[in-house]
Amino acid sequence: MDDLHDRLESRLMSHGVYVTALDRADGTLSIEYETATPGEGVPQREMGRVLNLLLDAADDGWEPVDLRATVFDIEGGERGAWRADEEWLRAHARGDLSDVELSERVLDTVES
Repeated sequence: MDDLHDRLESRLMSHGVYVTALDRADGTLSIEYETATPGEGVPQREMGRVLNLLLDAADDGWEPVDLRATVFDIEGGERGAWRADEEWLRAHARGDLSDVELSERVLDTVES
C-alpha cells in the first residue's frame, strides 16, 4: 500500500494533485486528494491521471479493486467524488473494455 501511495503521490504532485489519504478496506481502495485546479467540481483531467496511474500499477502487479475517490480543494472543501468498479478495471486489462468505454463509465459516476 505504501508503494502505491508513493507512486501516486510522486507522479501526481507535478500536476497539482496531492494525495492526502489512501486506504484499502473491505475490497475497496479509497483515495482522497486535493486539487490545485481552480473551479468547481471534479477536474476530469485529474481523474484520468489517477486512473491511468492505477492501470499502470495493475500492469506492474497491483490487483484491481473497487476504487472510490474523493476530491478536495486546497482549503479542504470537498469538490466531489468518483469511482471505478473492479470489474471495469479487470475488463479493461483483458481488453474487453476500451479506454474510451472505461472513461465514459468513470465519468458517469462523478458526484459534485
